[in-house]
Amino acid sequence: MSLTDPDDAVELLLVEDNHDDARFIERLIHERQSTLEREGTDAPIEIAAIDHVDHLEAALERIRTDSPDVVLLDLLLPDSRGLETIERVIEYAPDLPIVVVTGQNETDTGIEAIQCGAQEYLSKGTVTGETILRTLRYALERSRHQRELVDRNHRLALLNRIVRQDIRNDVSMIVGLGDQLQDGIDPNDERTLELLLDAADHAVDLTDTAAAVIDVIAADSVEHDPCDLHAILEPEVTRMQQTHNVELTFERADPDEGPVIVRASPMLGSVFEHLLDNAVSHSDQPTPQVTVTLETTETNVTVTICDDGIGIPDAQKQALADPNARFSARSGMGVGLYLVTTLLESFGGHLEITDNDPRGTQVAVTLERELL
Repeated sequence: MSLTDPDDAVELLLVEDNHDDARFIERLIHERQSTLEREGTDAPIEIAAIDHVDHLEAALERIRTDSPDVVLLDLLLPDSRGLETIERVIEYAPDLPIVVVTGQNETDTGIEAIQCGAQEYLSKGTVTGETILRTLRYALERSRHQRELVDRNHRLALLNRIVRQDIRNDVSMIVGLGDQLQDGIDPNDERTLELLLDAADHAVDLTDTAAAVIDVIAADSVEHDPCDLHAILEPEVTRMQQTHNVELTFERADPDEGPVIVRASPMLGSVFEHLLDNAVSHSDQPTPQVTVTLETTETNVTVTICDDGIGIPDAQKQALADPNARFSARSGMGVGLYLVTTLLESFGGHLEITDNDPRGTQVAVTLERELL
């Protein structure tokens, strides 16, 4: 059986030194499967074969020679006792799903078994044929999910290395070599070199943003801590004023001049970095005018970024407001906005894009305040 599909018939290895208990478990499984078959009802999982052994060493030998699909494991065996039994099986076969069988009043032991690497546990005092079948299915599904996460993280780690090191190093070399050519280039080719360097600089920025996106995806969830929003936003405003030809105004429209605490992470700075960059890069004005306003209520804080650029078509604004927009080509969402929407979603924030008056775009980021 392929463990990627719990619907297939599985081979079960039952590791239990008490033969009466083993026969009881086997009978419960067979009787439940027979009942479901007579009723014409699909079973949670189909057990095609049960192989019973009463020692851990015998179980490990069975796994070595012909690995089962799932193991039902008693922790009190003649040659191994307690959580060490799980550890030895996991060390021998890390990807093999394990369901632990505990005594009637050993709930804590079952929880500890899961913490050690087992997928599920069953209590001998309350076990039924139905609970065995369902628990084995859950174990297979959880094991499959864990392997998919490990595989995904390995792939993301490789992609991260390619983006952060290989691609970025090559593009940085292009920038460096291009800079060396500036003094000796034919005047007729100066514009071409300028465009080449602009494209290379943009590629460097894209690799940094892509690397940040990979970090967010790999983390599954971004760690949240109380953060001073003003302390995160102000450096991004200063950076924009220092690095771009822009007339930028920063206004704080709340009566309290103290810290504005939200539950986020320092990565919130990336949200404002990309939104401010978009406000300037999409402008058709010689000197773009951008206004950043911070407003608070008792429960929320809103940062509004207004520009005087070309604006965003209504269809695209509607697409960007769609939670699934990041997966659709129709939104026109680049990697920067993907990072913005993904981070805001993880922080429980909200992004609203409207027209500015008389022209341009107004982008509002709203976050919940953290009241300390």
